[in-house]
Amino acid sequence: MDFKFEYFLNAIHYNIYLEEVWTNKKVNKLVNGLFAVIFRIPFIRKYRKKYDGQKAKELDDFYYGNKAGLSISVAHYCFGYFYSGYSILFSFLLGGFALRELGNLSNVTKLAILAIPIGLCYIPAYRAVFAKDRYQKYFRQFKKEDEHWHRKWKRITFAFCIGSIVTTILGICAAFAIAIV
Repeated sequence: MDFKFEYFLNAIHYNIYLEEVWTNKKVNKLVNGLFAVIFRIPFIRKYRKKYDGQKAKELDDFYYGNKAGLSISVAHYCFGYFYSGYSILFSFLLGGFALRELGNLSNVTKLAILAIPIGLCYIPAYRAVFAKDRYQKYFRQFKKEDEHWHRKWKRITFAFCIGSIVTTILGICAAFAIAIV
C-alpha cells in the first residue's frame, strides 16, 4: 500500500471524525439545555437524579470514542460516502453508455453497473484505513500534530468532500447526457 495514499485517506478520515465530534458536542449542548428546562418541572425531579447519575466517562466514550462510538461510526459512514463520490462518476458513465447501447435494462443490471465499480474502488480505501484498525495508529499520530497541520488538513478535507459532491453531480449529468444523445 502506498504510504502517501494511506496517510491522505487517514488524515481525511481523522478530520471527518473531528468535525463529527464538534457537531455532536454542539447538539448535546442544545439537547442538555432542553433537558435542564424539562427537569425543572416538579413531577420529573425524581428522574433528575437518574439523569445526573450517568457517568460522564461512559457518555464521552459513547459519543466521542474513536474505537466504538457514535462519532466514529458516523465518521466511517461519511468517509465511505465521500470517497465513493469519486468512483461513482465511473459508475454513472458506465450506466449512461449501457443505457444508450443496450436500451432499457433490468433494475438488477442497473444496480450491478452502479455498485461494482464503487465496490472495486473502495477496496484500496478499506485496506488503507480500516484493515487492522490502521486509523487508530494514525489518530494517535495526528493528535500530536500542531495547529498549522490541523488547519491545513481541515481545508483539504473540506475540498475533498465538496469535490466528491461535485463529482457525483457531474456523474449524474454525464450519465443523462450520454444516455440521451
